Amino acid sequence: MTGFASKVSAGRRRPRWWIVVLAAVMAVPLVAGVSARAEAAGVEWTPYSESDQWTDDSCGYPTDVAATFSGRVGVRAGTGPDAGYLFFTNNYAFREVHTDPATGRWFVVRGNGQFKNVKATPVGGNVFEVTSKNSGRLFVVEDATGKVVLRFAGLVTFRYTVDTGSGDVVDQGVTLAGHVPDASVCSAAGSILGIDSASRLTAHPLGATASPLGYYEYLPPGYGSGAKKPLLIFLHGFGGNGDGTSAQLPNVINDAGIAYYIANNGWAASRPFVVLAPQHNFIESPAFPYPCDVPFGGSCLMQHQHDYGNPLPAGSACWAPSEIHAFLDYALAHYNVDPTRVYLTGLSCGGYGVWESLAQFGAGRIAAAVPIAGDGRPALRSSGCALASAPIWAFHGDADDVVDPAGSIDTIAGLRACPAPPAKELRLTIYPGVDHDSWDHAYSGSQGQDIYGWMLGFTTG
Repeated sequence: MTGFASKVSAGRRRPRWWIVVLAAVMAVPLVAGVSARAEAAGVEWTPYSESDQWTDDSCGYPTDVAATFSGRVGVRAGTGPDAGYLFFTNNYAFREVHTDPATGRWFVVRGNGQFKNVKATPVGGNVFEVTSKNSGRLFVVEDATGKVVLRFAGLVTFRYTVDTGSGDVVDQGVTLAGHVPDASVCSAAGSILGIDSASRLTAHPLGATASPLGYYEYLPPGYGSGAKKPLLIFLHGFGGNGDGTSAQLPNVINDAGIAYYIANNGWAASRPFVVLAPQHNFIESPAFPYPCDVPFGGSCLMQHQHDYGNPLPAGSACWAPSEIHAFLDYALAHYNVDPTRVYLTGLSCGGYGVWESLAQFGAGRIAAAVPIAGDGRPALRSSGCALASAPIWAFHGDADDVVDPAGSIDTIAGLRACPAPPAKELRLTIYPGVDHDSWDHAYSGSQGQDIYGWMLGFTTG
């Protein structure tokens, strides 16, 4: 389990946009610097200036980003005991403008700093390994008036390999440490854009209510007055597991997806759902081993859990349909929601939980479902065409190396091939070049898919 768990934890969320920009700052000068004749005596300085544009959706909503990078990089060859090594010094500055395409509101992220005498270690041929660290106040977030709403202070460590022959730079990972977590960046940005979802989020640890699971609750504006609201149940991934106590329940909002967005001012008030995000507890058991340190380890784990019968209270690394069913019973009994408008979504292990729930109790209870980066093939093999008991819109990245994209592709294809009576509405979206984290695209709608409007188009009545 150790290898698979670490891989899922590392890949469950792409780096936040401010880490991405710092990584880009490093990549630009290194490419320019290694093209210089670093073997010459002294330091050769190369200035650089770049601009770029992209769409960011890592905080739960899309923003159009226009960025500029500038600075200069120095490269020198080591001498004496350091002969054969290269040393980089990078003085950089960057500025991003993030604009909400829906409202025109915007904010700025800017920063500057220096990586000094970073040692590049030869690893073979023309390839060098670079580890660089930057500490202090690395960047600020400003609103449209120039007011600083967040200062990040901490340590960011970048790891790269650099090919001095081709100029290729390969990102080997970014880690950070500091007293301001990345969640605060999304919270600050969302507040500038007029989003205040965090204030409507309430934690309910296990034992504080009659719920069989600890969970988070989001109540939309207008809840409790007028018509009953639709219910959306969000199932977290492997990184959100915990025992439901006040100490471990925050794993749910620190993981990824809808619960993270709500907790960090990334959830639009216009969405009418009551959102409940329960927590699954994985208790390991020697009776249920997971020998899944293999390619597509997530799919391996999901197949094993299905074959074990989704055991509880111990043995299920991912969600089990029986606990989701019990939590849904609790939700319908304790919230003013419309029982004909119950929607289910989840990512990774949560996506698996969606597929398994559809197979076990979806008919007549789930109005529509959105499984993301989960493997539905075990449920399809067991349940066949009955798996399409509700409309399904599945999402996956075609570069996912944790859960096989075939887990969505083959499952939807199999359901589409079902004979009469035809399956419910089935949709499949595959994001080219996207790894395990296909949920930021799907949940934010940044690529044009509106899952929320789609779900609301269905009822079980």
